[in-house]
Amino acid sequence: MAAYSLAMASVILGVAIFPMLPALVPTHWNAFGQVDAFGPSWVGAFLIPALMIFIALLFAGIPKIDVMKENFKHFKRPYWALCFVIELFFLILFELTLLPNFGFSFNFFQFLLFPAALLFISIGFLLPSFKRNFFVGIRTPWTLSSDEVWDKTHRFGGKAFFFAGTAIIASLPYPKAILIVTIAVTVSAVANSVLFSFLEFRKIEKELTPTFP
Repeated sequence: MAAYSLAMASVILGVAIFPMLPALVPTHWNAFGQVDAFGPSWVGAFLIPALMIFIALLFAGIPKIDVMKENFKHFKRPYWALCFVIELFFLILFELTLLPNFGFSFNFFQFLLFPAALLFISIGFLLPSFKRNFFVGIRTPWTLSSDEVWDKTHRFGGKAFFFAGTAIIASLPYPKAILIVTIAVTVSAVANSVLFSFLEFRKIEKELTPTFP
């Protein structure tokens, strides 16, 4: 699958780039996108590829162990599409972490936020297709208790994450606002989706509660 190809591409890149790396490589960036920590070259070359392999294997294993494994048959393509966009994001992240070792100087987070925003937008498109399960999607006690609450919440959440991604892109020309906007819209998308699932559950619960004259 395409997601596996991206994971393998990261491994090949890591192996190829490892001999060219200095003894110490950037491993952490502060809120201003500046390097503030270094680590051994093997960390820079192989940590993210190892994470990508783990993600690919995790996505392969989840449908086999989920209690609602039958539901995965109904959203197999969106499920693997999610794996692909996550792997693509980490591959871009990997490449960005390598560039400073070759003399490139840039604001790390400004360059990372555009692919992060595209990841949010992709998640926004994919969420409405997900079916109830314990591992992927907006998993709250209320969505897991009802297919109806799950479906409505994921339609709402899809719009929320799409808006978050577009808001981040819109903020890119304003460096001083990027971090605040990113945090605000991310928290808002998650919190509002959770709140929506609770309110929708209460609404359905109220409709099903018998009334007595």
